[in-house]
Amino acid sequence: MRTHLNRSEDRGIRQQKGVVLVVALMFTLVMSIVGVTAMQSTIMQERMAGNARDRNLAFQAAEAALRAGEDASIGGGPAADTMLADPAGWDGETPEPTGSVKDFDPQLAADPVYYADPPRQVRVGITLPPRWRYAYPVIARGEGGTHTAIVVLQSVLEPP
Repeated sequence: MRTHLNRSEDRGIRQQKGVVLVVALMFTLVMSIVGVTAMQSTIMQERMAGNARDRNLAFQAAEAALRAGEDASIGGGPAADTMLADPAGWDGETPEPTGSVKDFDPQLAADPVYYADPPRQVRVGITLPPRWRYAYPVIARGEGGTHTAIVVLQSVLEPP
């Protein structure tokens, strides 16, 4: 047995034939855009976390080299003949470092190094006659897991 729709219902169905398809395609397009945006955001956050970890490794390496350089300076270790002209721009190779921390961390791209500048006299206070003490500048350079994550630290050590 076959049922017939009355003419007004039949006309309404014919007019709506492609509307559901268009709405479904629009919904799919919107969901795809949301999904791609979410993936791009997640990838960017992953990269930022990796870079932060890499810089943290470089900082820890430079800090270890700085402490080793300070210990060597106090203990009468080797010091350079000339001062570094640009400590922040030191590449860790030229001039040659005065020491390094071997096998600090296997994740590092290179061993942390330090450069102990020659001691210099610094004035203490403003009294006359002037009093002088020796200060030992130490520059340390550490690289993270890649050669692009670099931290350079400098301290001036005044032994007691």
